[in-house]
Amino acid sequence: MPQGVFNSVLDSRSYRWRWWALIGASLAVFMAALDSNVVNVALPVMARIFHVDREIRWVVLSYILPTTGLLGAFGALSDVIGRRRITLIGVTLFILGSILCGTAQTLPQMVVYRIIQGIGGSAIGSAILAIATVNFAPEERGRAMAVIGLIAPLGAVVGPSLGGLLIGALGWPAIFYINVPFGIVAFTLIFRLLPRDEARQLKTFDVWGAILFSAALVLLIMGLSPTAGRLTTLDFVLLAGCAAAVAVLVAVERRAANPLAPPSLVGRRHFTIPLSGIMTMGIVGAGLGFVMPFFLEGTLGMGPERAGLTLLFFPLAMAAASQVGGRLSDRFNPRLPAAVGAAISLVGVFLLLPLDSRWSMADLAVRFAMVGLGFGFFVSPSSVAVMSATPRDHVGVGGALANTARFMGFALGPTLATIFWNPGLTAAIGMSAMRTVVLVLAGVQALTLASVLGYRIQQDARQAKTEVESSSSAA
Repeated sequence: MPQGVFNSVLDSRSYRWRWWALIGASLAVFMAALDSNVVNVALPVMARIFHVDREIRWVVLSYILPTTGLLGAFGALSDVIGRRRITLIGVTLFILGSILCGTAQTLPQMVVYRIIQGIGGSAIGSAILAIATVNFAPEERGRAMAVIGLIAPLGAVVGPSLGGLLIGALGWPAIFYINVPFGIVAFTLIFRLLPRDEARQLKTFDVWGAILFSAALVLLIMGLSPTAGRLTTLDFVLLAGCAAAVAVLVAVERRAANPLAPPSLVGRRHFTIPLSGIMTMGIVGAGLGFVMPFFLEGTLGMGPERAGLTLLFFPLAMAAASQVGGRLSDRFNPRLPAAVGAAISLVGVFLLLPLDSRWSMADLAVRFAMVGLGFGFFVSPSSVAVMSATPRDHVGVGGALANTARFMGFALGPTLATIFWNPGLTAAIGMSAMRTVVLVLAGVQALTLASVLGYRIQQDARQAKTEVESSSSAA
């Protein structure tokens, strides 16, 4: 295709390559989400190699902290300098961090390299929902979110499965090196097919709002990550610091010309309630992803390869159901598929509760598949609900806040699990504590189901027409 023609068609909402551009952006998010959980199966191996016990959680937290803390800042920045630029920068940083992680010899080295990965992952994840919102008409958004629901979150749940296979065949560094080919393909698709950023997007960036927002999130996650399995004086100090940062943030945002978290947006309950459901669903998925490898390998005696294959039923069911959930969102109110998905996952978590040492691979496959099926139904409708409540001027930060909620869930899931259980517990006590974790996660999943009551999707045809026309001039 001649370059002049290529650039001209990029400016049209009818641009026929937009689906491939979305796939490229989703693949980048898949890669980033993969590293949220791909290390889970490797944690027992890394704990032995690095000669640590409870401290091994920093392999997870050192990635989640920058990823979650910087999402809002990168989302607002993407509204300023462009979503394409932010995404390409993120992919580059992520590839670099992945290569470095594979060379780590000590836990401190791994933590530093995972931070680099996390910064790249945050930049990648900040713009994906905005890309789907801006480049697709309202009647296509359910399907666009289904593409994201198929590719992007799949990375978070396929991590343990893929990790087990790679560790068994090539050793633990392979779980990081596998990101390199994914990153190259994603970078190529985004660079060639995603519409170029327009100069008209430039506006003031709320630097202080970004700093305070990120600081509050990091302090919250750190405060809720007790090192001794219980809250200490330091944890309360961190939580107090989070509260202080939020108070200052509210004051700063009221005076900011272009606030990072616009009060008109975060004050809408039809925006914040679906956000809470996205976060609680993330807590459940990440919590199960953290403890289940230890149950499969430690209690049932599975090797990493077989444990990975058993966990694979979760993402396979999720991938299949996400397509149905996305299409139902286009046809009906997203509340219906979201409620069905949340309820199915709740049943699946309860079926896992016994954690019977006599379970076969088939027993576990049915349970993991049921949880994954519910996740698949839920993920696309919840994203549609959030973005439908987001004004066009703030789609970047709205999408970033949705992913912030999701990654907050990914961060709090393992943290919640370690409050009740840790790998150092003896067999009998450890099993009892692990059942407590699953019971708590079932309660969190009940909150996910309750959040669906807060969905409200605008169906005004004139508004949709105006939005399409506005998008055609801005894409």
